[in-house]
Amino acid sequence: MKKILTFLAIWGIACIIAVQPAAAATSFPDVPKNNRFHDEIQYLVNKKITSGYSNGKFQPKRNVTRAEAAIMIGRMLGYDGRPRDTRFTDVTAQNGASGYISEAAVYKVISGYPDRTFRPNEYISRGDMAIILARAFEIETGTIRVFTDVSEQMKAYSSIRGIAGDFITTGYSDGTFRPASKVSREQFSAFLARGLSSEYKQRTVKKDGYSRDMTKKYVFTSPNGDIRMEYKKTTGKFAEVHYTGFFWVSEGPKSGDISYLQQEETDEKLIESYLFSEYYTDLKYPVEVGKSWIGPSPSDMSKITGINKTVKTPYKTFTNAVEVTVNGFKLYYVKGVGQVKTVDSTGKLVSELKSIQ
Repeated sequence: MKKILTFLAIWGIACIIAVQPAAAATSFPDVPKNNRFHDEIQYLVNKKITSGYSNGKFQPKRNVTRAEAAIMIGRMLGYDGRPRDTRFTDVTAQNGASGYISEAAVYKVISGYPDRTFRPNEYISRGDMAIILARAFEIETGTIRVFTDVSEQMKAYSSIRGIAGDFITTGYSDGTFRPASKVSREQFSAFLARGLSSEYKQRTVKKDGYSRDMTKKYVFTSPNGDIRMEYKKTTGKFAEVHYTGFFWVSEGPKSGDISYLQQEETDEKLIESYLFSEYYTDLKYPVEVGKSWIGPSPSDMSKITGINKTVKTPYKTFTNAVEVTVNGFKLYYVKGVGQVKTVDSTGKLVSELKSIQ
């Protein structure tokens, strides 16, 4: 219970290698602004991770080859792309992608086949894409999301879970991931952009959900001082596991009072957890008064005890808060904002929202 109460209290496509890349363009005639991934594509173009073709087009629906994937990943990671011979029998210095393929293999971001080939012109599958992205972004965390066509026996199982938990992919609306399907240039661009930027991660979440906005910085006031929370990229080590990724970093009023949190939301629930720890369910959907659930410990019973509650905070007064009671503690959540206030069983303030930037 102590752990839970503490928790409650603080809570980056390359061009086709057969042609020279076109100069970075501000727009492509085949990628209009109403294209779902227009902004993600332009983001990568501006960062010189991807480009269009010599005819000025991007060809967003064209499938990505393994060589093209290596080029984009290599540019994103700053690899030396100078052509050279590689350890793969089918990738020589004559291949325009050889430098990126060589370096990505050295750093174990990509791998070849048992026959010592790389098969650069084969289209990459979504499963292989997940493996490459998980390695490139050094993702070690998982997800509560379940894909009906992804099993533990699959080579890409943990990688798919990792990129899902890092808001790089959401799968399809029918609950599948389709690991054997091909990946288009626009899709690959979206995945890379989400891996690099919290802005594009935020676009994958529920529009009417109760999770915090990953593009904002939060400040909470508490009896001991201010608590600051920001979703940002961080690197560290947990036990023997090195991790790099985006996490909610909570900095308390005391020096060194830092926690790293993950928050994830599905159609069923909103959860939060410390890194590599058991998650805690903040909310279960649909939101209904009387709905209850058990926490990590059988004694930690949560219950929705109010909706459309008026809650005053230094930031503003909310009139649409959901009240959750946990062993006497009352927590308040607001759509599009997240948790805004916590009080203990005596009504004493634990924390409340002070500002959002």
